[in-house]
Amino acid sequence: MVNYPVLTDIQQDELPALTKPAQTMSAKFEDSTHQLWHCETVKGSKILKVCNHDNIKGSSFWQGMNNLFDARFPDSLGHIEQIYRLLSEHSPLTIPKPSAYQSSVFVLSDYLLGQEVDASTITDEMVKPLAEHIAALHQAQQNKWGAIHHGSFYAQDWSPRLYATLVSLLEAQSFDLSNNIITQILEQAKQISVSQFVPVMMDLRWDQFLHQQGQLSAVVDLDAFVYAPQELELVMLEYLLTSDQCKLFIDNYIRYLPLATIDTVRQPYRLLLFLMNMLGETDLDLWLNAPIRF
Repeated sequence: MVNYPVLTDIQQDELPALTKPAQTMSAKFEDSTHQLWHCETVKGSKILKVCNHDNIKGSSFWQGMNNLFDARFPDSLGHIEQIYRLLSEHSPLTIPKPSAYQSSVFVLSDYLLGQEVDASTITDEMVKPLAEHIAALHQAQQNKWGAIHHGSFYAQDWSPRLYATLVSLLEAQSFDLSNNIITQILEQAKQISVSQFVPVMMDLRWDQFLHQQGQLSAVVDLDAFVYAPQELELVMLEYLLTSDQCKLFIDNYIRYLPLATIDTVRQPYRLLLFLMNMLGETDLDLWLNAPIRF
């Protein structure tokens, strides 16, 4: 009998039998949330993701997620099917279906065909489906926010929780809260008013998607979806898209929804993303002064 790696006998007792030993998949980053294996089973190809608790403890990303959104990661792995259902209902992209999962431990999902998207070779055929995917999710609006499985915060909670999370992350990373720029941004965070919230991928990066023959085809990581302001995702996109790609994104996005204005929220949201180590930038001034795309 071939066993699943890492998992105990009890944990893998009800999983589909492996037809050959699982193949280790390289982690994208040293502090990746999961260890990954490609598994051939009697029920088809699967991906096994086993939670790396040591990396999570030191992760500024998950500190931000748990502080702001009450994501309760990694316990939230036990609710991955709820996220799958939400995305499958709204997104035009393929979503990996979970076969089995255990809170705080692992997720076994369907293996999806396709190649990982390389951020250095983005084409129009990738930007257009991305815009359609994000616009589709942004149409799933509601007046509460937080984790997908228990989003229970009200609109008036957003600004104070954002402010408190920014302060907590700044202190944890030893930033000077009396710095003029930081003080100004914190004051802006206090003034943000939001009424509607949508599904947002807080770890939005090109390598979270697959393509087939150059056409964006699938989302592969569901861990960090939450209900949040749509403006937050637009701020993320300013870091992922060139000016020309942004124009193409807007042209396709506004076929479904008007584009939200982000001028008054850009800096607080940029600071949040920096402190959550969205793309690994270490120079705050450089990050805050990135080109304005929307």
